[in-house]
Amino acid sequence: MKKRMLILLAVILVLVACADTEEEPKDVSEKENKSEEKENKVDEEANENDEEADSNDEENGEQQETKIEKTDPDDEQTEEDATTDDKSDAESEATDDEKSDEESDEKPSEESSEAGDAANDILGFGFELFDAQVDEDYDYLESVLSKGSSLDRENHTIQFDNVTSPHAYEFISKEDRDNLDERYIQEEDDGSVIIGFEVIDYMNESSYIIDVQFIQEDGNWKVNDMDINK
Repeated sequence: MKKRMLILLAVILVLVACADTEEEPKDVSEKENKSEEKENKVDEEANENDEEADSNDEENGEQQETKIEKTDPDDEQTEEDATTDDKSDAESEATDDEKSDEESDEKPSEESSEAGDAANDILGFGFELFDAQVDEDYDYLESVLSKGSSLDRENHTIQFDNVTSPHAYEFISKEDRDNLDERYIQEEDDGSVIIGFEVIDYMNESSYIIDVQFIQEDGNWKVNDMDINK
């Protein structure tokens, strides 16, 4: 009887020991599983945080790109406006310069044209003056002489006293008139005009100059001096 009790007790102890042995691995396994679950949760939370950070970075990047895209057209428009303004200013300056050049070109041309017309009128006047001497048209000669100048019909001379050195001028001959031509035109500071007429003697191969000074009196051109330079 005692032996049976001892055997039974031994069996029970063995069973209890086996049970403890089996429970310990279960506890270890559960602990390992729990630790793995915790690690997984930590990893998942870290991944979620990384994803949220990436998402935020992407959103921020998109917002920045959107801002840049929104800002760029304005900048481009501003640059275009600035370029347009520069071009407009340059064109305006060029137009003003062209107008100034045209005006400056027109004024000298108008002045030179007026001076040219006056010179041509006086030049024609000079040739008529010599023709009147050859034709002995005393009335005409007296009408074109300036104040202080006088005509001597008998001696066929003109006395010029309204000059620095008063002197008498003798009428030109018909032969010299035929060989007479204009040599130069000179405008003086006092407003008078001097025309040099050249007389060429082809037979003797010689020439001389007659300087004729024209001045304005009462709005009309008058002969103030005729001087022979041989």
